[in-house]
Amino acid sequence: MSQERHRSGSTAKPDVRATSAVDIPEGYRMTELGPLPEEWRVVKLGEVIRSVKGRKPPMIVETPLMDGLPYLTAEYFRSNVANQFVPKEFLNSGEICEKNDVVLIWDGSKAGQVFTGLKGVLASTMVRLEPTTGNIERTFLYFYLLTQFEILNSQTTGSTIPHVNKTLFFNLPIPLPHLPEQRAIAHVLRTVQRAKEATERVIQTTRELKKSLMRYLFTYGPVLIEEAERVSFKETEIGLVPEHWEVVRLGEVATVKYGKARPKTQGNVPVIGSGGIYGWTATSLVDFPTLVIGRKGTAGEVWLVECPCWPSDTTFYLDWKKRVNVRFLFNYLHSNKPSGEHAKTTLPSLQRHDVEALLIPFPPLLEQGEICLILRAVDKKLQAEEARKQALEELFKTLLYNLMTGKIRVKDVVLPNVGEVKGDVTN
Repeated sequence: MSQERHRSGSTAKPDVRATSAVDIPEGYRMTELGPLPEEWRVVKLGEVIRSVKGRKPPMIVETPLMDGLPYLTAEYFRSNVANQFVPKEFLNSGEICEKNDVVLIWDGSKAGQVFTGLKGVLASTMVRLEPTTGNIERTFLYFYLLTQFEILNSQTTGSTIPHVNKTLFFNLPIPLPHLPEQRAIAHVLRTVQRAKEATERVIQTTRELKKSLMRYLFTYGPVLIEEAERVSFKETEIGLVPEHWEVVRLGEVATVKYGKARPKTQGNVPVIGSGGIYGWTATSLVDFPTLVIGRKGTAGEVWLVECPCWPSDTTFYLDWKKRVNVRFLFNYLHSNKPSGEHAKTTLPSLQRHDVEALLIPFPPLLEQGEICLILRAVDKKLQAEEARKQALEELFKTLLYNLMTGKIRVKDVVLPNVGEVKGDVTN
């Protein structure tokens, strides 16, 4: 089984509102967390777990080691890519975590974020959370702590470096169903997380496919792979392109125009700034499909706008001189972002001549359209998977709240081989 990394979400603990006796469903009782099933207990977190602080070993190296272990940082948990390692001879000087351990960021701007699923030497800014009784599952603890991030992160201590408030943390009230129901709750949530993780892998694979397709299409054109060897090339300033393609400067295809300050009138026309759409106005500056290019701040970013819009004074927009498939040009510029002599300064900026001088491939219009059709199919796949991911995220948040408050019960669900997770919790 591949090793998976696990991040905390930002689901806030719901406010407990006053509930009268008549509002309490049968089989539930009122607690400090609101109505909960009668058989559930509510205890303070410190009654069922203890924390063990990570320690920085005397030596950390950047080269993977045969007998060493990764240094478990928050960055490693988030990316699943280890870039720091502890040699074997220094392992005893650190705190070693197993895959099923639950760890929490104790120090820093993300204090309160929770992880699980990796083995290694725990970083000094994190703590390992160990059950001290036999009535709490690690996986259930992990999911409970997902609901507490905003509380812990918003009430840190320390004037320079924020730390989790120890008193607050160990006094958090935690609901405790019986162990079988804890395992069932974790199983349901874990199943949704696995589906989301699988969707994320599909999205990543599809994005890589699109990058490869773009490299191929902008080199060979819209030809089948088995026909690629028959394509005649010519050497140009942007590399090899099919012999019948032109390579032109962007200024030959379009007039590069400055955007203008946003009008004050409100309407339904999008205003495009250095970060994309940031407002709406009643008047359009551009009524034709265009490309808006970041001029200041996010210099070189490109947006395809196929409806009336108002490019702001931090952008350029293109007014076409020649017939061009706008989506074709967007795909090319999106993967070959414009840059200039000022693009790497503290406040990145582009000059108009930087954009006008940009060299672009210019195949016949029919081929531009064929390339766009191929890439559009990949874009539709990406959009569908992104929508699926969003739906799974919403489902997870809903289930997390309803399962942790007993609004949805799974105590009678028969789940074969459900036990403590062995490093396979995802989110």
